[in-house]
Amino acid sequence: MDTLEKQILETWYINHRTNLKLLNSITEDSLEFTTSKRGGGTVGHQLAHMYNVRFWKLERFDKNLIVDLATVKATDIKSIPMLIDCHEITADLIATILKKGIENDGQVKGFKRGLVPLLGYFIHHEAHHRGNILLTLKLCGFKLPTDLKYGLWEWNKI
Repeated sequence: MDTLEKQILETWYINHRTNLKLLNSITEDSLEFTTSKRGGGTVGHQLAHMYNVRFWKLERFDKNLIVDLATVKATDIKSIPMLIDCHEITADLIATILKKGIENDGQVKGFKRGLVPLLGYFIHHEAHHRGNILLTLKLCGFKLPTDLKYGLWEWNKI
């Protein structure tokens, strides 16, 4: 079995790969799907929000990590390649923070509860939005590929 440190980082990257699995299974048109009567909360908006939360946490932990990054604004045009890029870049930056927390006996500057609760926070937040996105896609008539519906749960394969 891998060390606890490797398990923590692998858990983060499995979560990240589930986001990529979702992004690689949808279409550009589906980024505009929403169940909101007011037009907000599109699939693209939720995926951008997941990135933005990563950005804001990274900004709090170490501003130097995000000097070349910016948040995605509600008015910005979202595309699958752009969202994949945002998620890829920040996944590695979050891993950097997790590694620092491992090296610092589980303490993470800017998150007083520590490393494992921070990992839980990120996974909890992103899983919440993945669930909302999957429901939105379904309710808007998007045929979810079987690999997406059930593959998100096959953590030993992701």
